[in-house]
Amino acid sequence: MPIVLMRLVHRIAARSWRAPALVLLGAFLTGWLLIAVFEEPGAKIKKPHEYVWYFFVSGTTTGYGDLFPTSAGGRIGGAIIIMAGLTAGLVLFAELTLWMAKGRTLKANGLARLHHRRHVVTVGYDREGLRAIIGQLRADPHFAKTPVVTVFWPDQLTGENPDPELYDVVAFDDTAFERACVEAARTVVVVGRTDDETVRVMLHVAAYLRRGGNPSVHLLAGVHDGGRRAEITEALGLIGPDIEPVDIDDPAVVAVAIRNPGVASIYHNLASTLDADSTLFRVDVPEDAGEWSRLDVAIFLLRRGSTLLAVGESHRPNARFRLASEPDERIRGGQSLAVVAPDRPEIPWHELPAGA
Repeated sequence: MPIVLMRLVHRIAARSWRAPALVLLGAFLTGWLLIAVFEEPGAKIKKPHEYVWYFFVSGTTTGYGDLFPTSAGGRIGGAIIIMAGLTAGLVLFAELTLWMAKGRTLKANGLARLHHRRHVVTVGYDREGLRAIIGQLRADPHFAKTPVVTVFWPDQLTGENPDPELYDVVAFDDTAFERACVEAARTVVVVGRTDDETVRVMLHVAAYLRRGGNPSVHLLAGVHDGGRRAEITEALGLIGPDIEPVDIDDPAVVAVAIRNPGVASIYHNLASTLDADSTLFRVDVPEDAGEWSRLDVAIFLLRRGSTLLAVGESHRPNARFRLASEPDERIRGGQSLAVVAPDRPEIPWHELPAGA
């Protein structure tokens, strides 16, 4: 029996915080026993909630003086409480401080287990690119407080996280995806150093998510080489049908793709000169062509197999084009149109009724 008891005490004290905690617990019980036995019947200090308060202020050596034992036995109990607070209490406080500092260090170096939900994870770390994406993302009030976590390769970040106010870091190892809470993320963006690496890492991410039951996570694959976009897209399609390629070199495009799952393909097609069977053309409206509503022009072009994408303010080479339509917007001679069509459209302006 003594051997069993000694083993139990050893296991309890195996961690440095447990020994002082055990001492404080013993002081609490001993002090309560002495005060309960020796103090006068009906003494205020004998009430459980009052004794807890007395133990706290005495153990921390605050000593307000509102409660104190009057009997010799009670004072012995009080002395035990004070001595335990001065020794074990200080040790426990120091251990707590060290534990908190260790947790902060682990988090700053990417070794901690995070507890985020509905956050954004980037696998692959480029500080300037990540800061730019977060800047674009946080501009949207809906994403202003969305946590961002980046999983970095060993050679991508040395020392502590340089931007702890913007994102958390996780060092890549066998537990990285688990510590980054990838399965609980709203979006995971894979950014390999090359497009081939992006495909390989995305395969690992998809496999990890499948092991967890295929949670609904929006997957984006950052593409560097526009010339291989079709090839990379085909490879990603073999991994999973819902993986979106996105131009990683444009932070605004990445932020839009994170905020709006599914629209990355629009930017993808535009960057690839649209679809294989369509091209983007600029068409200048003749100065004397007339004036029409934007809706009428859009319908007119649709009936001829073309799509009105944007309207430019003038014929100038650097004219500003506006994609969004304004209420009751009019198109008139002297402006330019961005039109998607299989071939350069020849628009019969005279067939559009003037003033319609």
